[in-house]
Amino acid sequence: MLKSLLSLCFIIYLFGLVQPAVAQEEDPFADYSHLWEDKKKKKKKKKKEEQIDQVTVEETSPTETAPTPQTFVADTVAPSEPEINTYAADSIPPDNTVSEPVQEPQPEIEEPEPEEELAEDLTEEEEKPKKEKKVRENRDLPPVQDFRAGIPSGENKGSFTGGFTFTEIDGQYYVGLVLSPEFSLGKVGLGLNVPVLYGIQSNSFRTEIFKDGVGVARLIRYLRLGNQKRDPIYFRVGELSSAMIGFGGLINNYTNTTSYEKRKLGIHYDLNYRGLVGIEGLYSDFNPASLNLFAIRPYTRPLAQSGIPIVRTFEIGGQYILDKDQTAIPTSDSTSTTYQYTQDGVSAFGLDAGITLLSIPFIQIDLFTTYSKLNVANQAVKDTLGDGFSSGSGFSTGLNFRLNFIADLFSTDIRIERLNYTENYLPQFFDASYEINKDAKILSLNGAPKMSGIYGSLQGHIAHKVQLGGSLMIPDEISDEAPAVVRLNADLERLGDKVSLHANYIKGNLATLKDAFTFDENSLAKVRFIYHMNKFLAVGMDYYWAFAPADDGSYKATRYMSPYFGLSIDF
Repeated sequence: MLKSLLSLCFIIYLFGLVQPAVAQEEDPFADYSHLWEDKKKKKKKKKKEEQIDQVTVEETSPTETAPTPQTFVADTVAPSEPEINTYAADSIPPDNTVSEPVQEPQPEIEEPEPEEELAEDLTEEEEKPKKEKKVRENRDLPPVQDFRAGIPSGENKGSFTGGFTFTEIDGQYYVGLVLSPEFSLGKVGLGLNVPVLYGIQSNSFRTEIFKDGVGVARLIRYLRLGNQKRDPIYFRVGELSSAMIGFGGLINNYTNTTSYEKRKLGIHYDLNYRGLVGIEGLYSDFNPASLNLFAIRPYTRPLAQSGIPIVRTFEIGGQYILDKDQTAIPTSDSTSTTYQYTQDGVSAFGLDAGITLLSIPFIQIDLFTTYSKLNVANQAVKDTLGDGFSSGSGFSTGLNFRLNFIADLFSTDIRIERLNYTENYLPQFFDASYEINKDAKILSLNGAPKMSGIYGSLQGHIAHKVQLGGSLMIPDEISDEAPAVVRLNADLERLGDKVSLHANYIKGNLATLKDAFTFDENSLAKVRFIYHMNKFLAVGMDYYWAFAPADDGSYKATRYMSPYFGLSIDF
């Protein structure tokens, strides 16, 4: 009896020790969190914890870590004490009773259903890094290599060129100083042209460059930020040279400056967001007295972030062009005139698309197509050409091949384009010859026949020291009504550490290729030759075949030559 009573007290005592531990278990309804908790997710999480606990129990099972009861008894208790052996046999369950509870959940662990639930039970914290990684991978896609960016010219450097000069301009002789510094810092570039010329015959400084328009701002030859089609932000303010919009169906090889005396200050820009959408365009002249040539082209690469080869390079765009040039042109009787056919405005629009068919380290092939429509039949044009005059349109398809050899030691771009156009249309209408005489260019559309032709261009460099190029637009049947256009350019920088050459030449309205290199009113040329005597001193010659205002308000071709001796420093 006493033994039973003591046993009962001992059980009550043990129950008292266990009860506080049970009471300390977390009450799931101790607060109001049950109102917003996901019970399903919590249930899965709890089941997952139970599975982990069972696996832990299995790994630390007494059958594996603890000594067997027989071994314990044999090592610690003398064989002569049977009471202890009897106690061990009665109080310690057999091996099968110890391992049985651990083995019961094992079939459930091996079943695929709990594993699938665990795989599906990904928390938001686990899924979020995967989504962020995918977005980051899309953002880190290599940029599309656009052939319209031109062949990279190597490291941009600054330079200072200037010195004393003696020159002839339109039959007048001048002496003075010409400074042409260029600065380059990262993606920013600045070029100036500061002429200080004193007339020997007039005994006065030449100030024509500062008259009309933007005045003293003409001292800025260019201000550039970024590189077109390589950087997301690009613009160039000042002289525009060889500008192209889109794939060149309407504006190609355009320059806003055809006169040394009346250099214009325009802007060419190209902005894009992550390669997906962009906008490019130009404005030819910031002269506040007139709305000059204006072009804008929004474009998109809708699959640029898809990562799919070829497809991600697809680009489509549309452009609109307007010119209402009313810039005053001085005449000999102290009055001024304007272009006759641009006062009411001439315009054009176009659609284009392109895609990179192949891009590997040594070759890239691009396909593009354009559609263009002119709208120049304003009332002033109809009064001259008749009410039956209507504007034409054109269509073209082309390929561009970029070849790289010997680790970019030699690279070249080859462009071949097939042109098809209706009557009263000329391909690439807004080119360098457009700014020479806009009225004459517009009138040249009258009688232009329905025609097909070829436009081809070649650009290349050798070790970034020598860059040569040119283009030819030639109709199938060349004539006065269907003229050809030739363009050449050359850039040699300190070749042999002695010679530098920078040259551009354009000849339009060619009725025969025999006249391709004859200077006349359809020619535009600029050449700078420098012989470097050492690292600091140089002699050179600037040659321009440009246009100057005539007494009747038009522009006439004139030659400008300027030999000089002075400094030429690269930094």
